[in-house]
Amino acid sequence: MLCYIFFALGAVIALLLVLICIFALYVARLRRKFAHIPSAPLTSFFAGHLKDIIACHNAGNPINGLFLQWHIEYGAIFVCWFMHFPFIVVTDPEMVKDILVVSNLPKHFLAYCNPYYLFGQRFLGNGLATNVDNEAWKQRRAIMNPAFHRKYLKDLMSSFNATADLLIAHLGKMADGKTEVCILEQFGHAALDIICKVAFGMDVDVMSGKDTTFRDAVSLSFEGAHVSQMSIFHKWNIFQYPYQWRVIKAVKFLRETGRKVIEARKHAMAGGEEVPDDILQRIIQQQESVPNLEIEDMLDDFVTFFVAGHETTASLLSFCVLELGNHPEIVDSLLEETHDVLGPKQHVAFDDLAKLKQLGLVLKETLRLYPAGGSGSLRICEKDREFGGYKIPANVPILVYTFVSGRSPKYWTKPEEFNPYR
Repeated sequence: MLCYIFFALGAVIALLLVLICIFALYVARLRRKFAHIPSAPLTSFFAGHLKDIIACHNAGNPINGLFLQWHIEYGAIFVCWFMHFPFIVVTDPEMVKDILVVSNLPKHFLAYCNPYYLFGQRFLGNGLATNVDNEAWKQRRAIMNPAFHRKYLKDLMSSFNATADLLIAHLGKMADGKTEVCILEQFGHAALDIICKVAFGMDVDVMSGKDTTFRDAVSLSFEGAHVSQMSIFHKWNIFQYPYQWRVIKAVKFLRETGRKVIEARKHAMAGGEEVPDDILQRIIQQQESVPNLEIEDMLDDFVTFFVAGHETTASLLSFCVLELGNHPEIVDSLLEETHDVLGPKQHVAFDDLAKLKQLGLVLKETLRLYPAGGSGSLRICEKDREFGGYKIPANVPILVYTFVSGRSPKYWTKPEEFNPYR
């Protein structure tokens, strides 16, 4: 009897060894397929570069810095291995233009499956930021375009100025020389207030802080998206469940709020009321051109504009203030330009924006160092292509690394220096 047990155990071990050998051969063959593309040395045969990335994260160092170093050492295009999964990193401006503009390669689902559902709850879904179907995205984006037209934006300047006044007044109350202020949070509230008013006709009084339910739900949802991305095994982390339930509750609240706002607008339209031609109106009008569009798809866009829209604006402005704080000479130059353009006026007119040329340069330089929307964009080429002299196999993820491109010494003189006049 004991012999049979040992025999069965030996057979299982032998089978496992055979499977490991087969998998090792598969990985080796896959690695040979990409051997012609530059790559950093692998720290593990099976884990690839995963150990480097984890070690960098655990040490508290930005992962962007690791990829920037690899770019400096291995060039404008290189392959990175996440275990046995390869992805191509591209930083060259011409290749980036080809991928994003000329060829307009479709988004890779791997980068957008996480925000589609958040801890099992539908979050951004098929919204404009996460829709990986190029044709569907183009159709829906075309419907939205009039809401970003110059004429429409020109009519919104009074709302922009009003929120700016509220922000300045709010900051003025805390400007006692002692109180520390999280400027990212304050810019976030201002951006959220503007989106509520001009895009969806909502007055939730974000700036006053009397009712923080909506803005807290937006903030918690965004934070939850980041946590879920960093916690690969969150589905099985029972200690994180209470936090996940709070995030799910916040997402449900946002989507339910969107449902009520959409229903209220439809009711107003049915009653013959005059309604603004805003983002909300465009979301509703999508049903006329996209027959299969359901209410859940409309809610995807509703949540996307709040979560993605306010965060990118707040981050840009916060980093801009950070850099200006370190460069008082640029602040003096901006103040001089502002006085020249605005004079005694208390509010900014739409036509004034084009005259604030130095301010435009400052914002562009901020975006170079701190790109909005993360470190880059993950795309996929559905057929074999050549980039930078290297043949890239079909269906391999291609990471357009905006952060690295913006800080590369190959493309910029003194790339770490904040210089709007470069």
